[in-house]
Amino acid sequence: MTISRQKDSGSLDVLGRRIGLVLGPVLALAAQGVAPPDGLSDEAWRVVSLAVLMVVWWVTEAIPIALTALLPLAVLPVLGAASVKEAAAPYADPIIFLFIGGFMLAACIERWRLHERIALSIASFAGGRPIPLVGCFMLASAVISMWISNTATMLMLAPIALGAARALSSDGKPDLALGGALLLGVAHAATIGGVATPVGSPTNLIAMGFFERAGEPMAFTEWMSRAIPLILVLLPIAWLLLCIPLYRNRNAASTAIAGVVRDALKRLGPISKPEFRIGVIFGLVALAWMFRVQLLNDWSPLAKLSDTSVAVIGALLLFLIPSGRQVGEKLIDWSRALRIPWGIALLFGGGLSLAAAIEATGLAQWIGTWIVSLDGLSTFGLIAVLVLATILVSELASNVATLTSMLPVVTAIAQATGTPLQTLAFPVAIAASFAFMLPIATAPNAIAFSSGVVTLRRMLFVGFALNIAAATLIMALLAG
Repeated sequence: MTISRQKDSGSLDVLGRRIGLVLGPVLALAAQGVAPPDGLSDEAWRVVSLAVLMVVWWVTEAIPIALTALLPLAVLPVLGAASVKEAAAPYADPIIFLFIGGFMLAACIERWRLHERIALSIASFAGGRPIPLVGCFMLASAVISMWISNTATMLMLAPIALGAARALSSDGKPDLALGGALLLGVAHAATIGGVATPVGSPTNLIAMGFFERAGEPMAFTEWMSRAIPLILVLLPIAWLLLCIPLYRNRNAASTAIAGVVRDALKRLGPISKPEFRIGVIFGLVALAWMFRVQLLNDWSPLAKLSDTSVAVIGALLLFLIPSGRQVGEKLIDWSRALRIPWGIALLFGGGLSLAAAIEATGLAQWIGTWIVSLDGLSTFGLIAVLVLATILVSELASNVATLTSMLPVVTAIAQATGTPLQTLAFPVAIAASFAFMLPIATAPNAIAFSSGVVTLRRMLFVGFALNIAAATLIMALLAG
């Protein structure tokens, strides 16, 4: 990372937080100075102000985002939009515990560096050639991000990718063409791969929970069967776009690059007992997620088994199974479990609580009715509008906040038009993750930009093209 960019970014972040801290309440209060639109209740209009405040504070991070997520619990009862019990219930939604279990599995994988071994093994196939190297890093990033957070995937692969870029240069400085392709490739592949499974991204889990509460549950394998074809097309498109600066030197094989990857893999040594054991547990958990509905639930003792139960059982096993390295040592201990991002659980809960209030007060129905009143919009047209709006907003706002705000609206539109909920909501859930243009859009984007080898111009160019490709593919493959 370049020090100057970090300083500039820090100054801008502080200014943005200060502006957001004041702007959020000002906009929220200003909305209450205007009469509610026709057909909208006072309670719903107050929820609009709360949503505005939360989105502004989420976008600017005026206060920690997990604390912003507690606002519904504190404010909704005061606004008369929900009781304390109703506001608090979403914070204990089963989908939150599914994600906590997934976090613990990911933390254990990272503890024993199993994810790094997988990534390096895939990357070693490149043999030092720049374009295949980018492809291998992207494939590794996408595969790992299917099961752990895209931020963790990016943090793990970014230093290795940067080392490969330095290896190509004679003076030890990262090659900008290759470095930019590698860093952006890992970032975008992590984002793309994260939509492949329900546990790959927080937005996926929010959508799954939403479908469950709406009475239209989606199986783990059904999600994968719909999302993976999209990934298989979008990932090569991203690879081709990122490698444009490398085509002129596509035959410039580098023994040094291959050496970076080979040496890193050698330093890991042979697979250890902890790696093997966590690999087995994780494999069993993944199989249980994929085949729960088709196989496990058909057996009466496991008829009530859920994805959340599978995740929690997997997490508990980590505390029970010895690592095999030292006497008394388990695969994971509580001190390491405490390091998982518990604030994400609050973030989920706050988003779900706000969404419940948006729906309960009739705000979602009102917005849905307004959109439906637009003449000449077919189902395909509705999906196109919703997908494009979601991608645009997610470039500036948290994808969790974006999806949380959109899903109740989508529900109201589905009810008003008689369209199946998943027909509209699934494309929107996928679109919420696809923000490729700006450094602030996703954590992987920010990490890539902070490396010093990714220019804003290149990020905007590739990101804009990927946004268009993603929107087109979503409408082509999922609008039906």
